[in-house]
Amino acid sequence: MFLKFLQDLTLLKLLQRGADWITICISFAVGYWFYTEFLNNVIGYGFWAYCAFGAFAATIFLVILHSAKLYEREISLLNLVETRGILWVWLLSSMIVFTSSFYVRFLDLSRVMVTVSLFLSLFLLIFERAIFYRIHLRMNLRGYARKRGLIYGTGRLGRHLIKRILHSPALEVMPIGFLDDNKDLWGKKIHITEIQVRNFSSEVEVFGDVTKLEEIVEKENIHEIYLAMPSANYGRLNEIIRRCHNLKIPVAFVPPTFDNRIYHMQAEELGGIPVLREKQYTPSHLYLFIKRAFDIAFSIFALFLLAPVFFVIAIVIRSDSSGSIFFRQKRVGLNGREFSLLKFRTMYADSPKYAVNPLSSKDTRITKIGRWLRRSSLDEVPQFINVLMGDMSVVGPRPEMPFIVDEYDEIHRERLLAKPGITGIWQISAVRGEPIHANIEYDLFYLENQSLLLDAIIILRTFLVAIRGLGAF
Repeated sequence: MFLKFLQDLTLLKLLQRGADWITICISFAVGYWFYTEFLNNVIGYGFWAYCAFGAFAATIFLVILHSAKLYEREISLLNLVETRGILWVWLLSSMIVFTSSFYVRFLDLSRVMVTVSLFLSLFLLIFERAIFYRIHLRMNLRGYARKRGLIYGTGRLGRHLIKRILHSPALEVMPIGFLDDNKDLWGKKIHITEIQVRNFSSEVEVFGDVTKLEEIVEKENIHEIYLAMPSANYGRLNEIIRRCHNLKIPVAFVPPTFDNRIYHMQAEELGGIPVLREKQYTPSHLYLFIKRAFDIAFSIFALFLLAPVFFVIAIVIRSDSSGSIFFRQKRVGLNGREFSLLKFRTMYADSPKYAVNPLSSKDTRITKIGRWLRRSSLDEVPQFINVLMGDMSVVGPRPEMPFIVDEYDEIHRERLLAKPGITGIWQISAVRGEPIHANIEYDLFYLENQSLLLDAIIILRTFLVAIRGLGAF
């Protein structure tokens, strides 16, 4: 009942605004305590007087958050759009609040106290927003999604789309089933592999085609239709869209160029005409310089911090099974250059070096200690040496073996435009058990959105995945 109560979009927005306002006020209250109690400074006004200024600052934050449309949730991978928006809102709001502090005559405001309060507001606001985001996701995972959708097309694209929707609960969509022009499939169920969503069956029913649309929409209470028919001609797509329009059902469709260059396209408007323009992956030289400096510093720190663990793991590997401590394997890196990747050995020494990776902890090739190393992701630690050597980065697309790269098409070769990483979006996704090259959209999203912020989010999520023991299996 409580989740249904929260499902009201207006109420959620109201609660979000209230939580944002209170969070900023709390940051100023903690800033006052830090300045007066922790730093033991004496000021000529009390706690509540400074909290009144904090309430004024919180109101400014709310106005700018509203102006930046951060109460209209925009869906993005890793919630990147909202996090980036919060950073810009915080920067602008802080400038206004800090400038205002010079003109508040009834309080002799300490610049140090205001600065501490504002920095606290950034971290507390991101934390509070993350909690609301998790509540939002949990509601949808429990079946409280606001939109019930149908996927038109049971082919590879349709199955891939339904899987992506299920693994992206922030979309607020619950896929109910398929539509398809093939009458032989009507009434049957399509098995979708690698669905990792609780309370959702991997068997998805095919209800019929567009001629049964009105009946299906009414019976299943459908809110949206997703067209996943890349080979359909214009006339067929237009007919389906027209019928959906007559029923006042919104339609979303993947353009026919999906399997070719759609990953490179972004939608724009040109004089009122919608067009698709090719994206350009051009990270700045400053970003690449800072990223390399961070890679070196982070790797040195990690190797120094984990040196004792490194030593213990080496001893346990040697005592658990015969063979080398390290596992070396040729991988393909930036611009197709091959390098030797290092890992702690998790399989028996006589296992084929370039066989298919284990998909289960029960694989007989894996040693006893290897199961724990893979689950905790500690087998990846030696790759910080690869980072120091410049072959890899801390964050980037996962490097593949040469024989897999040899089979790459033009789209998949885009992965080679960035230096491979120890971790990346694929490693922290719900489909990390699938082959890397089967989920190219994650790497292309990273290429398009490369930034220090995205790298920081991926690193933080990687720590959470490792702590929860959700590594290779």
